[in-house]
Amino acid sequence: MALHIFVPRWMDQANTNAQNSNARALLSRFRNQGARWTAVAGEKPLESVLHNGIQTLHIAPNRWWEARMAVAYQSKFDAIFYPGPHWSDEMGLRIRHYRGKRVPLVATIEGVIADADAVQHLSEMVGHPLFSEPFAEPGIPRLRYIYGQADHIVAISPLLARVAQSLYGDKVSCLPLGVESGIFHSAGTREPTRCRVVGCGSVKPRKNPQVFLRLAERYKEADFVWFGDGEMRQPLVAQAKKLNLENLFFPGPLLPEPLADEFRHSSLFVLPSYAEGVPKVTNEAAACGLPIVLNGFYKATTVVHERNGLVAWSDEELIEHVGTLIRDPDKRARMGQRSAEMAKEWDWELIAPQWEDLILKVATGAI
Repeated sequence: MALHIFVPRWMDQANTNAQNSNARALLSRFRNQGARWTAVAGEKPLESVLHNGIQTLHIAPNRWWEARMAVAYQSKFDAIFYPGPHWSDEMGLRIRHYRGKRVPLVATIEGVIADADAVQHLSEMVGHPLFSEPFAEPGIPRLRYIYGQADHIVAISPLLARVAQSLYGDKVSCLPLGVESGIFHSAGTREPTRCRVVGCGSVKPRKNPQVFLRLAERYKEADFVWFGDGEMRQPLVAQAKKLNLENLFFPGPLLPEPLADEFRHSSLFVLPSYAEGVPKVTNEAAACGLPIVLNGFYKATTVVHERNGLVAWSDEELIEHVGTLIRDPDKRARMGQRSAEMAKEWDWELIAPQWEDLILKVATGAI
């Protein structure tokens, strides 16, 4: 009998959440005939997921979805992989526990979410400031429960592995995330005549997008474009207009294919946020041949200072690094080429089998 593993993540092709995208990328590539996988979908699942034989439970995307997700947890499964951070995930696991239906659970840690005391301790442990995901404190007790129940935790970077071990013990492995190389690649890369600096992500305080105002104000010789949507988008558009920043644009979100095209026709990528795991979008931008400027607090393993990008430790230093690359097109070109070369090792086709092997070992009690 094949192991039946539940993945409480959304397979909808239109869902752009990073964790759901990771789950779709993994499930569309799992090949072991000794396992069958069930996930959830609200609307149309990604074709590659369906073609790989992944089953999906339909959960209507309405106000009752969390209750239905908690119920979905109760089906007959041999293991659970990739629980989410929601009320439904905790409740689904608690109900299974109360019913005596506990099965092996594999969770992931993809960012620091901890209270102020824990963050201070972790910062002292790693030797530099760490930042928790802002506005996430109400969910900390829930995540503590989920990680406490987990038989194994997969961290997506060495830094997060240290964090997880400190908080939850030795039941931790470290595996990287991959890139959809059929979409995010450097073939056809063409830098525009005028330097074009891009960012991407939710336009919310946690991403620190207001730094783009300062960048556009300081470097009038370049254009600045942030792709994404969120509560700060319209206020930032209004502020840019008030400051007469004709070189700053917030055009809204894009699907992966057109976003990759935008990356291939840009000059460099900037991510000014303080709290990340291994930011998926920087990997994608690097795969498209862009040098990267970001903050160092989360120790992104895919950006090496002075190799394929520049790493900052403050807003001002980040702004200075962007200026360095704007003024030096040859350095941009060298770093962009290295980004594209490095990204060849991040292809999901190489990464997904490592995840599948680990999950099945936990599910069968091999580790």
